[in-house]
Amino acid sequence: MTRKPEALNFEPDLPPRQAGLPAAAMAGLVFLMIGTFVLVARMTEVRKDPAVELPAMAGPTVTREAPAEVTVNLRADGALTVDGRPMSMEDLPGVLGARVAERPSTAAPPRVVLRADRRQRFGDLDRVLEACRKAGLAAVVLRAQGEG
Repeated sequence: MTRKPEALNFEPDLPPRQAGLPAAAMAGLVFLMIGTFVLVARMTEVRKDPAVELPAMAGPTVTREAPAEVTVNLRADGALTVDGRPMSMEDLPGVLGARVAERPSTAAPPRVVLRADRRQRFGDLDRVLEACRKAGLAAVVLRAQGEG
């Protein structure tokens, strides 16, 4: 049996590698999935203003609230909040227009939910709906609460 010189030995006697998944890569993947879930859940939460009393709705009630991408709260005194941030009526069309513009042209407009206090003046509600129309939002969901 001839022995190969060490300099030309391209197949050293190494132990075979164990097949398997690296634990660090799996842990990283799990943390990435958890982080994505938390981020998406935070972005789609319903932003309710406790100072807004919704009007009562007679008829069949919807048991599930679809998440809003933009939540507009109109308080009884005419004050506005958009996604929990105070906003003036004059700034509303620009903010809503920016939300529409930041989406791809092929995407549907953002889902806007309007939570108008039952004690607010109709003129304020009309101005909010007009701002939505100017921003290119064809459909706005109005929230109400069921009777009793």
